[in-house]
Amino acid sequence: RSSFFAGENENDSTTFIEKLIRYGNKIQTESQSMQQSLFGDLGSGAAVKKPAIPEVEEWPQLILLEKEKNLIGIYLTAHPLDDYKVEIQNFCSRDVSLTDLKNDIEKFKDRDFTFGGMVTAAREGTSKNGNPFSTLTLSDYTDSYEFFFFGQDYVNFHKYCKTGLFILLKGTVKQRFKSDFYEFKASQIELLSEARKNYVKSVTINIPLNKVNESVIEQIESIVRNNKGKALLKFNVYDPESNMFIHLFSRNTRIELTNSLLEYFEKETDIGYRIN
Repeated sequence: RSSFFAGENENDSTTFIEKLIRYGNKIQTESQSMQQSLFGDLGSGAAVKKPAIPEVEEWPQLILLEKEKNLIGIYLTAHPLDDYKVEIQNFCSRDVSLTDLKNDIEKFKDRDFTFGGMVTAAREGTSKNGNPFSTLTLSDYTDSYEFFFFGQDYVNFHKYCKTGLFILLKGTVKQRFKSDFYEFKASQIELLSEARKNYVKSVTINIPLNKVNESVIEQIESIVRNNKGKALLKFNVYDPESNMFIHLFSRNTRIELTNSLLEYFEKETDIGYRIN
């Protein structure tokens, strides 16, 4: 897809798709001209050169999805937050989303929440008093919500007010100063990409007793060896028939919950995991 919108080089502003359209128009013009000539006039014109396909890399997933949304209004093939499903499912508030905060914020007064999402808009400005402020619009799977930062919050959080960042935002619903309205007061912001390292203290692999064999043990040993980190590695071996189980842990192996490890669990549907 990126080839159609690329120029032949960085100094060429004409896209490949525009070149194709011009090429097609020239071919039609030449064809009509030959038909109108009595003798075809075959040797009078130079051959129309077919444009070469630009050799460019495919768009990153995020750029592809943004262009998709700009064109049709929705994310079609995927969602930008899909790469952070684990973080959103495990580290964000489960009972409240941004659409709840947006539509009925007073209902959640004095409650603490954590939201994860993508910064889809941001701006900086100056208040009437001459003090700087910034805003960011965070979008999750349900809706978008704009957060404002003044004073010390501006100092602490304005660096996260950049479109395209994926962040984890913690805070409390409080009554706005000298007002009857409520707002979400942020207390901490961090990158979603750092959340696993900061919050995953241990990973428990849930495996049914009838799946414990030499082949599975070798697979697990290989996958954890290639995903070393700081999180404790635990096991929950259970018997579905008797409802008995035993908890085990590794004394010498610590792991990181990487995407390759998650892909293993997705492939091995009988073997699950739990984050602690």
